[in-house]
Amino acid sequence: MKSNALAGLAFGIVAALAACSSAPEEAPPSGGGLGVAAIQFQDVVVPNGLTMNERFNESHSIEEAGYRHGRFEYSGQTRVEDACAHLLQRMPQHAWTLASDEQVDKATRKLKFTRGRYMAEYTLIRKDGITTMVVDYRTDTDIK
Repeated sequence: MKSNALAGLAFGIVAALAACSSAPEEAPPSGGGLGVAAIQFQDVVVPNGLTMNERFNESHSIEEAGYRHGRFEYSGQTRVEDACAHLLQRMPQHAWTLASDEQVDKATRKLKFTRGRYMAEYTLIRKDGITTMVVDYRTDTDIK
């Protein structure tokens, strides 16, 4: 009887260990980040030559029941002037209205667009031959 009990115990331990074995790790999101979602909203306009940065979670987003919040960072060789011209041309095609256009300094420009209860602020910076564009996109909860 003791050998049956021992065999049953051994089987139970092996079964428990097999059930606890870890599944293979999922591939990290594009860019090798730590799992923060950076799903670009379809109405975010991105000029040619800029690529989303998400390796270190520079970009992230959430969309739930009509609420949107996202911060997207892009970089590339595109000149700030060219990227801004592209945004000023394409954003209205997605029903966005220019709310402000500010030349912060020689290397930095901010464009703010609104559409209904959504706001998208584009900050473009040129430094060391690289253009970085940060898009802050959110639902403005103050708009009724």
